[in-house]
Amino acid sequence: MASSKLFEGIPPFPDDIPTVSMNTVSLAGLRENDTKAAEQVLAACKKLGFFFLDLRGDSMGDVMIKCIDQLFTMSQEIFGLPESVKRQYLHDIPRSFLGFKPRGAAKTETEEPDRFEWFNLGQDGLMGNTDLQALPEFVTKRISYFKEFLHYSQQIATFINNTLAKQLSLPAETFAAAQRPTELSGTVVRFIKTFASPGAEDLRTSMIHHTDFGSITLLANIIGGLQVLTAGGSALNEDVWRWVRPQPGCLIVNLGDAMVQWTGGALRSNVHRIKYPPGEQRFVDRYSLAVLFRPERNASMKPKMGQNLNLAGVEDIDLTAWEWEVKKAMALSRGEAVVESKGGESVVV
Repeated sequence: MASSKLFEGIPPFPDDIPTVSMNTVSLAGLRENDTKAAEQVLAACKKLGFFFLDLRGDSMGDVMIKCIDQLFTMSQEIFGLPESVKRQYLHDIPRSFLGFKPRGAAKTETEEPDRFEWFNLGQDGLMGNTDLQALPEFVTKRISYFKEFLHYSQQIATFINNTLAKQLSLPAETFAAAQRPTELSGTVVRFIKTFASPGAEDLRTSMIHHTDFGSITLLANIIGGLQVLTAGGSALNEDVWRWVRPQPGCLIVNLGDAMVQWTGGALRSNVHRIKYPPGEQRFVDRYSLAVLFRPERNASMKPKMGQNLNLAGVEDIDLTAWEWEVKKAMALSRGEAVVESKGGESVVV
């Protein structure tokens, strides 16, 4: 997450709304192979599928916080580019998710237009696995910042992957070996702008409820708006959603469907959404920065553990990651997919 300095100039997150209880894990503890930190990661990934990763007090984490602060400033300038410029770099779903997604291009659960835009930078281009995607000049001139952020994010994801593998009595490299940065994948660095909600008509979902397709998502934001679904609850029941309260110096980490698949349902991918920011925060635009890690395109989606492959969330075990992701994306676009939390243990929020 961004430094405490960036939290100082924003309206306060209210204290009178229901928030989710999340484990806070020290990055320093993970890097030092601390047993308590490792156990906290596994517990969080079995029960909720979300946890805070505290970057503070760790040499790599402190550098990461500085990267995030710099990119938050840049993100406002990226989304502030003229619409005529952004239209030159639109994504082309389903062929490519890279580039800009304009506001209103997707729908919410009420069939109303969404209230966010994003800008995706592909890991493959940043790593040199493929040619770099076409980019606005503003981004091209600052490409080193994005590469630095991705570099540290990859290291953090590897620590999490290795920790989970060892806690599940698997070889440490089990998950990381299927997500090598030098191989083609759908991994992206994503900037998101959710628009302020000053009017009563704006007090609704901005990004529809979903689970992430990939393995691990690292998220940094300052303004609230992210909500997690209570275990066993219906996404259409407003009473079972809980707000996530952003914490200075802490990344929000959540698991995606690929980790459920690979662990035979042992780990959890939880439904979440972006709502309007709570309290006075609704009057300001909400910026987020994330890395969404996905498996290598040719990685096998066959579970790496577990005997009961009928567990929730485990499917299509003979597909490659690319085939698996395309099938899921097409089912979602056709309205055939059931959006629900997958795997893990039941949890009371």
